[in-house]
Amino acid sequence: MTPPVSLVLPSTLMLRGPMPGTLGIGLLAPLSGVMGIAGPSILNCAQLAAEYVAERTGFHPELVPIDAGQRPAEVARAVRQLLDSRVVQGLVGAHTSDVRVAVSRVVPQEVPYIFTPPHETGSGRPGTVFTGSAPQLQLRHPLEWTIRHHSVRRWALVGGDYVWPRQVHSEARRILRALGQEIVLDRFVGLGSVDPERLVDEARRSRAEAILVSLVGRDGITFHRGAAEYGADRQFVRLCTALDENCLLAIGGDSTGMLYSAMPSFILQQDDEHQNFLELYLRRFGVTAPLPASYAEGCYDGVLLLAELWMSDLLDSMPPVHAALSLAAASKRPGRAVVGRSPGGRLARAEGTELVVIDQVSM
Repeated sequence: MTPPVSLVLPSTLMLRGPMPGTLGIGLLAPLSGVMGIAGPSILNCAQLAAEYVAERTGFHPELVPIDAGQRPAEVARAVRQLLDSRVVQGLVGAHTSDVRVAVSRVVPQEVPYIFTPPHETGSGRPGTVFTGSAPQLQLRHPLEWTIRHHSVRRWALVGGDYVWPRQVHSEARRILRALGQEIVLDRFVGLGSVDPERLVDEARRSRAEAILVSLVGRDGITFHRGAAEYGADRQFVRLCTALDENCLLAIGGDSTGMLYSAMPSFILQQDDEHQNFLELYLRRFGVTAPLPASYAEGCYDGVLLLAELWMSDLLDSMPPVHAALSLAAASKRPGRAVVGRSPGGRLARAEGTELVVIDQVSM
């Protein structure tokens, strides 16, 4: 019989203590805040990956959720308490990078912290393993494609005011200028403070032709709803770095042919690896479950990678980053959770409530 997979509250686990044969996984999922819309599917995918591990190893994974939608300091405090109790062997996070920065400060370098969304570069610690794409890989090909197919030249950049969008903007400025483009607006907005009417007005006054949107979750939903309300959805080409299918549904869909998303994965992509994952998800949770969009699929990969690291014994002799790279180099079989697997470069267009992959490049 397959060992069960438990979802255990941190307080329960700290009172009970560790048990032999269990793999404690601190799961940092956004259950509230701007990314709260992604939380249910992230939990589902973490459970699916844990069940996969249990079925094939005989270990009993225990998922210990922490709401990563709280303020960064609160999340870091909860993580520190969990680590101090020594009831988890590592962390998997699918959340915003401002939270990651705070959490990484309290994670000892020997504890693996698998961070799965697209991420900024140059700010990791020895315990932090990135599996998502960096801005250069996420942006360059989609920007080139958009310029080529829409003949745009003047860009507005709109993003959240925290570490990841700031680096996205920095990389976008470098790429766009190298491509002979003009940046006419560069705006950061506090999380939860999007004023779509003001942003649309600023884009119009700047005479932008395209907008690079790096607003996550609810902030992105608010902006795109406002763009439609104020008639800007057919005026500007919008290229998004954090728009997944759940957000597109919340927007109400888009049929303008002007809304694009550059993300690590999309539900309708046709490669065998993704299709196998989707089949497993639908068989386990049904067609009415929350959509297993990019953030959730990345979390699935992160749980698998943490389990592989824990079972490899590599963590006994090297930091998690080096262990993950060693594991990837030594693997002779195809696998989903491979460090260095770059999902950057996929570009999809909104067609109603679906994101249809229209171009991709192997990095």
